[in-house]
Amino acid sequence: MVWERGINTLLTAHVRMIRAALPYLRRSENARIVNIASTEGLGATKRNSAYSTAKTGVIGLTRSLAVEFGTEGITVNCVCPGPIRTGMTANIDEADKLEYARRRVALKRYAIPEEVAHMTLSLVLPAASFVTGVALPVDGGLTIKNA
Repeated sequence: MVWERGINTLLTAHVRMIRAALPYLRRSENARIVNIASTEGLGATKRNSAYSTAKTGVIGLTRSLAVEFGTEGITVNCVCPGPIRTGMTANIDEADKLEYARRRVALKRYAIPEEVAHMTLSLVLPAASFVTGVALPVDGGLTIKNA
């Protein structure tokens, strides 16, 4: 049950949303799709296999749809956030957050939501019209430091 719920919420929901939006995107001159994945989709973790698998699936979906929809002028990218100060991390002890960031994140801190939002926005701007199929880590160097 946990597996199915995780896959449905974190991967299948992307497919359903894109299907629903596709007729409108096809009528647009500058159609953009930006999925939200996670750095957990960029590498294996010990924590939650359904979450990691779903986020890896979002990255694969993004790349496949970039090829599929590219002929229609629709770009498809995804943002892969790392550790962010949100409600999901609010229950983590502040000292533990600092220790994690010190050890694993090159910039030695958690992101704030606005930093992820700005990078997401950058993928829908006209300057990104030739960018498609990208899984963009917004992680303060987490993925490169732990590669």
